[in-house]
Amino acid sequence: MMIGIVSSGLMMANTQHAKAEDNASDAQVSLKKDTSLYDTQKIKKIKTKSAKKYFGKESLYEKKTAKVKKTTYKLIQSKSGKKSGWMKSSDLYVVKRKVTTKSTYQLSPRINDSSDLDSRQLTQLSDSQIKSRIRDKFVNFVQGQRKKTDNGSWILSRGLDKVAQERANYVDPTMGEASHYTTRDGKRHRQEAAILDGQRMKIVKNQNDIYESNGYATLDKNYYHISDYVKYFNEMITDDGASGDSHKTQLLGNEADGLRYYGIGLRVIRTSITVQVNIVILSADTKYK
Repeated sequence: MMIGIVSSGLMMANTQHAKAEDNASDAQVSLKKDTSLYDTQKIKKIKTKSAKKYFGKESLYEKKTAKVKKTTYKLIQSKSGKKSGWMKSSDLYVVKRKVTTKSTYQLSPRINDSSDLDSRQLTQLSDSQIKSRIRDKFVNFVQGQRKKTDNGSWILSRGLDKVAQERANYVDPTMGEASHYTTRDGKRHRQEAAILDGQRMKIVKNQNDIYESNGYATLDKNYYHISDYVKYFNEMITDDGASGDSHKTQLLGNEADGLRYYGIGLRVIRTSITVQVNIVILSADTKYK
């Protein structure tokens, strides 16, 4: 799986001894980002701070699983078998999983019962179903988190919603910080692209109070569900330390006058193996209409 939040990362805390399990899955994986590689299943000694540089362009496979408290780690080995190390499972993307039996899966008709969508395979869901469920669950989570602050509840802004969707239709979250300043034509600006798009759409005038967070999650279409995307997007609040809590600050409204107004844009990108969901979240003190 591949997950990305702009300017975000994951830090390793002091851990206790982990019990390794020989799962022999041999799933082919790739790195979500360039992160640390650990020497042993105790997840204490760092072998290298650049797993990408260490492995180079070799194909990688997961060999074992280790639990450290509530965190799962994988023993990763190069195809040649000469290089290996432990990595956090959330920093890995499953490219191909070894299949030992012939698949009997057939595409089922797409369904409309929203109460049953969360347990369905991604191939059974339309893009609109995926987006609407992720949106609803993510908004509910943020609302619950904001109740712990004095910044008030989130209020939907139709204007911000339109601009956020415009951004989601083309923004590339993998660009990092540059994504916030790059418009559809590929040009980079000093002004935030969300504000420029809003002005072009005649929703934003001369205001300059729009905050943006964006990210993506790319998951194997056969093994993951809607809740998995929400889990990773929720990390903008629950695990945002590496970005200086910038996304958390925006979503909780710990900036400006509470940033109570929001808009969300989502885009679904499908491949033969994966389903990627991009998310753009805009916040402001102004209720753009």
